[in-house]
Amino acid sequence: MAKVIFMHFKEETDGVYEAKIGEPLLRMAKEKGVPIPFECQDGQCGSCLIRVESLSDEEPTSYMEDLELDKLVELGAITAKDAHTCQQFTVAPKVRLACQTLVKGDILVKPYKG
Repeated sequence: MAKVIFMHFKEETDGVYEAKIGEPLLRMAKEKGVPIPFECQDGQCGSCLIRVESLSDEEPTSYMEDLELDKLVELGAITAKDAHTCQQFTVAPKVRLACQTLVKGDILVKPYKG
């Protein structure tokens, strides 16, 4: 199990939750009532941008597909150079699409503010 801390979304739902390793972050947020905006749930719209901080030494979220990296670059959330580094070293940036993120370790999740 991993700890997922939601912060600065909504006072009533911010807090620490337990997540199964591999659990989709957006599904968990929806089940707990955490108000992460989303429209498409397939990485096309970019409405579910979040900030993710690792609370452990392990890679805290899932490997990123090219679709997500391309969308983050298109939205200006990361640079093309950052996207290349993520692909080359199999690491995730601090900005993710909640609909594409799987929990892999303890994380702190905050709303994205560009």
